[in-house]
Amino acid sequence: MTDPKIMSTINHLFGCHRTCVRQTGESLDLSGEHAARAHIAQLMDCAAICRLTADILDRRSPWALALCELTAQVCTATAESCEQLDEKICARTCRETADVLTILAAQLAES
Repeated sequence: MTDPKIMSTINHLFGCHRTCVRQTGESLDLSGEHAARAHIAQLMDCAAICRLTADILDRRSPWALALCELTAQVCTATAESCEQLDEKICARTCRETADVLTILAAQLAES
């Protein structure tokens, strides 16, 4: 049975993945700054690493701590990119996920 804190983090990660995928499509539809290559790449990177980190956590991989720390950084950068473009839902979801990952990483580092 997976620890409830880890399951909660996995749920946040999958939610962030879905939000970034959805925002990618919306940003491309909006065009202009929203469709800039750097922003789209940031959204795609965030979606991909969130999915990977969820899988890593679910498998209890020894790479979990490193991936949680890296994914928190990617989520924070994505939140900043979304905030600059007033993409509020994506920004909030990425920030919340980064916060949850930071807390879990601290707990993993202690164990």
